[in-house]
Amino acid sequence: MSGKKSKGKSENLLEQEEVLQALVIADSFNEQFAPITRERPRALIPLVNTPLIDYTIECLATAGIQEVFVFCCAHADQIKSHLESSKWNAKTSPVLITPILSEGCHSTGDALREIERKSLLRGHFVLVTGDLVCNMQLKPLIEIHKNRYQKNKSSVMTLVYKQACPGHRTRSAVDDFLIAADKEQRLLSYQKIKDKSRIRFPLELFQENSELQVRFDLLDCHVGICSPRVMELFVDNFDYQTQDDFIRGVLVNEEIEGNMLHIHILDKGYAARSSNLPMYDAVSKDVIRRWAYPVVPDNLSDCYSYRRHNIYLSKDITLESGSKLEEDVVIGQGTLIGNNTIISHSVIGNNCKIGENVVLENVYVWNNVTIDSNCKVKWAMLCDGVHLSSGVTVESGSILSFGVKIGCNVSLPAETFLTSKPIPSSADDDEDDEASRGIDRNVVGEDGLGYVWTPPVPEDDEELDLCQQVLGLTITSPEMEEESSSEDESDEFEEAEEDIPQRGATPPPNDVILFYNEVVETLQRASEENVNLENLVLEINSSKFAYNISMRELNYHVFKGILEMPHMRAKPQVLSAQQLLLELKKLLTKIVILLRNYYKSGESQLDCLTSLEDYCHKCSTTLAVFPKVLHILYELDVLSEEVILRWHKNPANTDDAEVKSQQQNIRKQANAFVTWLEEAEEESDSEED
Repeated sequence: MSGKKSKGKSENLLEQEEVLQALVIADSFNEQFAPITRERPRALIPLVNTPLIDYTIECLATAGIQEVFVFCCAHADQIKSHLESSKWNAKTSPVLITPILSEGCHSTGDALREIERKSLLRGHFVLVTGDLVCNMQLKPLIEIHKNRYQKNKSSVMTLVYKQACPGHRTRSAVDDFLIAADKEQRLLSYQKIKDKSRIRFPLELFQENSELQVRFDLLDCHVGICSPRVMELFVDNFDYQTQDDFIRGVLVNEEIEGNMLHIHILDKGYAARSSNLPMYDAVSKDVIRRWAYPVVPDNLSDCYSYRRHNIYLSKDITLESGSKLEEDVVIGQGTLIGNNTIISHSVIGNNCKIGENVVLENVYVWNNVTIDSNCKVKWAMLCDGVHLSSGVTVESGSILSFGVKIGCNVSLPAETFLTSKPIPSSADDDEDDEASRGIDRNVVGEDGLGYVWTPPVPEDDEELDLCQQVLGLTITSPEMEEESSSEDESDEFEEAEEDIPQRGATPPPNDVILFYNEVVETLQRASEENVNLENLVLEINSSKFAYNISMRELNYHVFKGILEMPHMRAKPQVLSAQQLLLELKKLLTKIVILLRNYYKSGESQLDCLTSLEDYCHKCSTTLAVFPKVLHILYELDVLSEEVILRWHKNPANTDDAEVKSQQQNIRKQANAFVTWLEEAEEESDSEED
């Protein structure tokens, strides 16, 4: 009897002492942050002056996780060194951090198989990425998962999602997905959206489930509560390289193997990944604006004081007279800001020197950066040790990696990626060959130091998901930011433009953008698959009702999509004016039935002309062939003589000198054709007399 009692106490003691474990995948296995990640791992990239990995570990420690394994592959020694010198390695740390170093892994699947070979995880564990920023309470989720597992050992993982509608700032279009789940939150279908305009579900899903929720309003937090079975499945299936592979594999083999996945949808809290540059920007802004509270700068470090308009200042900075910090600004320790410098929506690191009359807008400046006087930088990232000489301009989407120097009065074009390390042209190049190619002086200037890094071209859809997105990228295309014109002199012309996007107005709502993207996809697919034009009209009309688009918006964006088609087919080549005209003539002739369906009335034809005019303002090649395109539309009976003359005589009223110049230029292009129309009309009138 005494032996039995002793055994029972021992089992209870073991249950009480079960250690909560987590596995952090600190490698991204992609080049979303290149060329920065050639020298520093993503997990150590500073977000609001704090390394990304620290946010992830803070979340796990707050949730009561007691032991964390950090899997490192690229630059593993840097991550190990950071963890050893961080507060998490102190004796008072509530969590034990163990870095796992490996150089031979190329995916999350490889990492999990390597961890399983080391037999480090002893039970249920939390699986996260090393770029996660969140304030969610994980402990209740772990208990829910364990209780479900006790009742049904087939439940292998609980996937954590958060509600976020399409277009939400922390929702990356690359990761968009659609799921179906039953009333028990069991995952039944998981499909990545990518470029799809339609999703199909098996009929059995609806026949076998009395209640079924289909969700497209979720954000994948990339947090998984895993049973020990997860590791076994990755070991048994070497084709599981990513979490998506794992989910699809479990769902496909569910009837055979009996494994199930469940979901948990957060009703409160913050969770988002800095998975690419646009997401890095979105998460940074959320932390600064305190959406992730208590994960905010003044809690992450005691050196910051919080002020109005989301301004965070370190105690030992220097702000000279006339300097202006507008809003959403973080200034690190030991930084100097010169006279009359304006900074907005930016993060400045430690020990930076910023000169006089500098303008920084949506810029991420790391440590020990020098920006001399009269520089202008927007939507860019400047890594440690970067030096901008006086008069430099850096346009949107640029990345200047460690130690890059830009010479005086240099203007860097948009989306310029520079590194101070020579870039080999092939894997066989040695350092001497790299150095012999020389610095790109035409880009960085005579006194500059830097080599242009070009993102690799993706070979297939899977690589396309991994390719780099640009800092400052928004859901709105440049063409949409400056659409159409304002009011016209004619009341009738005003009425025709009522629902068309106005130049200088706020960007169009997400539904309009989504509608336009779907129209382009539909047109592209129709061209490739020779879809019947009547069916094409039905599909476009269906999209109109799905997104609640007005008829004028439809007219405008359908023709804009048609104008875009030749350029999309030609990519990556750029069409000449002659090639474009030939392709447009073929296309317009082929789809004339569709054109006549939508552009019947005078108002709809004015919508068409407005769309064509706005597109010409942004595409010089289309502007060059504008008169001939106008003639083609006239000959095809898409545009009437009366509407063309009315459009030509009544440009929209505007106070913008640039817009006026564009209106005059495009009408000047059409003068010869309009004169021909007027003369033809006069001849017709005289013959009737």
